[in-house]
Amino acid sequence: MIDINGSNAQQHTELETQPSVLKLFVKNIFAAMVAVVVSGVYVITDGMFVGQYVGKEGLAAVGIAYPIYMLLPAFGLMLGIGGGALMSMHRGAGQLGLSRQACIASLQLILLASLFCWIFLGLFSPWLLSVQSAPWPLIVMAQEYLDVFQYGAVSAIGAGTLTLLIRNDGSPNIAMFIMIFGALLNIALNYYFLAILDFEIAGAAYATVISMSSVCVVSGMYFLSASAKINLSTGLCAFNYKMCLTILLTGSSVFAMYLYSGFVIAVHNKLFASYGNSSSLSAFAIVGYLMSIYYMLAEGIGDGVQPLLSYFHGQKRADKNRQLMQLSVSVVLLLGVFSYGLVNLVPSFFIHLFNSDPEVAIKATTGLKYHLAALYLDGVIVMATVYFMASGRGLLALLISIVNMVIQLPFLYLLPLYFGEFAIWLALPISNVVMFIWIAPMLWRDIQTRSAHSSISTTVVG
Repeated sequence: MIDINGSNAQQHTELETQPSVLKLFVKNIFAAMVAVVVSGVYVITDGMFVGQYVGKEGLAAVGIAYPIYMLLPAFGLMLGIGGGALMSMHRGAGQLGLSRQACIASLQLILLASLFCWIFLGLFSPWLLSVQSAPWPLIVMAQEYLDVFQYGAVSAIGAGTLTLLIRNDGSPNIAMFIMIFGALLNIALNYYFLAILDFEIAGAAYATVISMSSVCVVSGMYFLSASAKINLSTGLCAFNYKMCLTILLTGSSVFAMYLYSGFVIAVHNKLFASYGNSSSLSAFAIVGYLMSIYYMLAEGIGDGVQPLLSYFHGQKRADKNRQLMQLSVSVVLLLGVFSYGLVNLVPSFFIHLFNSDPEVAIKATTGLKYHLAALYLDGVIVMATVYFMASGRGLLALLISIVNMVIQLPFLYLLPLYFGEFAIWLALPISNVVMFIWIAPMLWRDIQTRSAHSSISTTVVG
């Protein structure tokens, strides 16, 4: 991995002497993709162990708890990506003091966000579960799951933020290994709590919170060590509310994306509970887990190129950002097509990783075929959001995230009225196509315009 944390002259030399943008791209996205996928293992592991040791009712309960739980990683990513983007942009501009302030402000915001989530989950999680119209026994199980995360909010948020800050500190491999350590610990603890101690659904939550707490401890040790470019052993600065507001604004689109995902999942849960049964909820949970693997890969690509996009934006090198975006969009499209083909080639294999109930398997097979039909287009939407956010246009990225949420609602409301439970699976692919028609031309025009201006500026200076 290239060190982009030294002086501005060193950063410029190291980045410019790379043989190609392709090598920069590969070096940055590999560790980021592994780290993000590994972080997703926390929730997927919970689903697998709960589905196997508690049954389809437990799997459905985790499914209705998941959209509420997503508030925690939403904060973690908002602070990590928002703070990380500012760290990289300030380094690109040679403002190393401001880069350190951005890191410290992100850490301060972890505590405030954790306090908010503790209060919010305590007050509203029972109501948010009940509005999803699931049977009462499932709501009770889901509440047991969320109660653990209410008190472990600081660990869930901190684990997401700290590893992103480490990556933006120029140590993506360290961030990757920390996340792998946490994921392996989570698997071991899930087995211990569910298979041996029979803690049922709460045991999965305990395993995740303990694992995330371990990630926070190790990440904190990194920032106090000699390996950190931004070393916090020299002390913290006073609370900078302007820097904090900038971080929140920069990362707000990611926050909105996660809230959008949680909201849409909750709406799907309510519809499947109304038009179907607990097997429908379990099937949707399985499809969601498998779909999230692709989302995590796309997110990992976005996380990997974000420091480079932000850095080159600070350097006013739009030509390099154009090449990075061409590579990124191409990869997410190919990954989407491959993922869709793979899960539909052997659907029973993937479904039985979570549960073997025949009714659940039939419904989940239908979901994999139709719900994921335009999955690859979602990767382009993710990359567009990352691109605008990394170049300091958080409001535009936020707008894309909000529209991406709202556009599904009419399809979710109207289609089941006329075509029943099956039509619920169709809302996502239809809305993906509509979003792509709007986003793709806008993204392409912006990249081409900025690249042209960069070429003109380079020619004039030359």
